[in-house]
Amino acid sequence: MEGSIIVFMISFIKSNMIYIILILALIYKGIFVNIIGNINTLVTKPNDNIATEIGILKEENKKLMSDLESVTKLKNSYENDYRITRLSYRLSYTESEFYITGSDYKVNDLLINEFGLVGIIKELKNDYSVANTIKSIKGLSIKINDAYGTISKYEDNYFIVNDLSNYDEVNINDIVYTSPIGDNSNTIIVGNVSKIEEHEVSKTIYIKSNVDFSNLNYLFVVG
Repeated sequence: MEGSIIVFMISFIKSNMIYIILILALIYKGIFVNIIGNINTLVTKPNDNIATEIGILKEENKKLMSDLESVTKLKNSYENDYRITRLSYRLSYTESEFYITGSDYKVNDLLINEFGLVGIIKELKNDYSVANTIKSIKGLSIKINDAYGTISKYEDNYFIVNDLSNYDEVNINDIVYTSPIGDNSNTIIVGNVSKIEEHEVSKTIYIKSNVDFSNLNYLFVVG
């Protein structure tokens, strides 16, 4: 009797094998999907992490190359004695005032980058120094060719000089330099003459700086 039952079951399974496989596939479909998903995650997750790390390293390398290029340009731009510093991002700064690392400087030392004069040190602290951007400095002495003048204000992205005579020879695109500031005898580029307004006996000069004051990083201290 038992033998006949077994024979019947074997015969039934053989004749209905396809249906049995389909039923098992439906029952265990979720398990199979999860297994395949987990395998895929194990294979792709390390690759994603590696790709992310490579991307970060590329960005850091790009930043370092940019910093190196800036410093190299700066070294090639001036023959003065200088020391390198950078902005202190631990402290907030404004359009008129910023902070640099280190304090082994002197008040009125000039701060420059490869595009020209950035600011002047006004105060020394324990481990950092406070500086004014030239945009906030009134009465900065400048030199254009053989003419000397004073920057009266910064307005609409221009440094304005009002005290030059009509006899002073000044032309568009002339380079503007600092004249000696206190004990500092260095002459540093301020910018270029962008516009000239002639009056009865004097002229107003509009100077455009090439410094991007919103993107300052490494600076040189000239003293």
